[in-house]
Amino acid sequence: MNAELQNAKDRLWIYTVLPPLILGLVGMIVFGAYYALQAASPETVQGIAQGQVFFGFYIYVGIVEWCLAASILRRRRREGSSLRDVVLSGGGTAFRWPSAIVLFCVLNALAVLFMLGLSQTLGDEAAYEGLALWQRLFLLVHIPITAGFCEELIWRGHVIPRLEGRGRRRWAAILLSAVSFALIHGTPFHWVFTFLFGVVAGLYYTRERRLLPLMVSHAVVDLWTFGWAFFL
Repeated sequence: MNAELQNAKDRLWIYTVLPPLILGLVGMIVFGAYYALQAASPETVQGIAQGQVFFGFYIYVGIVEWCLAASILRRRRREGSSLRDVVLSGGGTAFRWPSAIVLFCVLNALAVLFMLGLSQTLGDEAAYEGLALWQRLFLLVHIPITAGFCEELIWRGHVIPRLEGRGRRRWAAILLSAVSFALIHGTPFHWVFTFLFGVVAGLYYTRERRLLPLMVSHAVVDLWTFGWAFFL
């Protein structure tokens, strides 16, 4: 199958437009409705801690992202690539530790700034109030693995090369991917951080063509930021 026919058959909107709708928009509706009911009719949501709403939503996010990731892996298998090829391939480039270390440090530095800004901007809201210990521990495993593997596979490992395959220039592919990635996350404050995160990750990917350092760095960022939110 030639590249033009492959690109015509590749419904890229499923991985760029659909996720912000079914994750970002649904999240805004769910939490908007919950907080509106808390203010206008608290008895309606009495006994439903906001932490439980977050827990249910993170499970929903995981299901959606793993379904999207599985569809990409099935597509890659049809194209002759294994999971190992997808995650470890450098597109012919040698692995470079300095680039991976710089990526890790920059993404974690962005996360530190985000957490400091979050505490200043939103205060000490008990977003996860009502979560049992087992739920916090479950999410502390579920979120980093899901985000690290699925989100990097979707927005860096699939969206960027497919956009490039359609003739988009490097920076256009990075920015479009980063915008789509940002819009699946929470509030405008989260959008700024995740957009910058997506730009840095996209720059690394287009230079090195390796997903594993991105997956590891992303998972570590989510591990300590959610650990901070859950337990500190």
